[in-house]
Amino acid sequence: MMERVLSWTFGLMLAALLFAVGIQKFVGLDPNPVFGLIEARSGLGFFEPGLRYVTGALEMAAVLLALWPATRLRGAQLGLVVAIGAIGFHLSPWLGVQLPHLQELSAALAQGQTPDEIAAMNLPTDNGTMFILAIFIAATAVVSIVVERAKAKAESAPKVRRPMGALA
Repeated sequence: MMERVLSWTFGLMLAALLFAVGIQKFVGLDPNPVFGLIEARSGLGFFEPGLRYVTGALEMAAVLLALWPATRLRGAQLGLVVAIGAIGFHLSPWLGVQLPHLQELSAALAQGQTPDEIAAMNLPTDNGTMFILAIFIAATAVVSIVVERAKAKAESAPKVRRPMGALA
């Protein structure tokens, strides 16, 4: 019983977090400040909007999988993969742990400013909020995976029949 409650708790929490970050890939700022900054710093043109849409689709797929009990483990695993990717980019020189405020960054990218020009603007940062969010999503996914495996183990264990009666 407790495994079922924990499964729903962490499954819904993971789905909500992934939905919140995933929907922004489709309806958020344009250009997306995170993927636009990665593209500008790396010089690789497929990050914005290509990889942004792929990442958003993976996050939405993880949401749907996490909502359905039979596929919750797969949803948590997919969510963990996406979160590990986000953490990796935050730790890379292409993104960084602290990001400039997203609206100002998106406006600067839309104006065609280079990463050096953006850095020279000394924009206020998010103090690592998005990096911490990625770590929290990864941790939630790991806990969800552990809970789903424990639930599967509990459901597959043979049921012990207890004798009936007061003296049993």
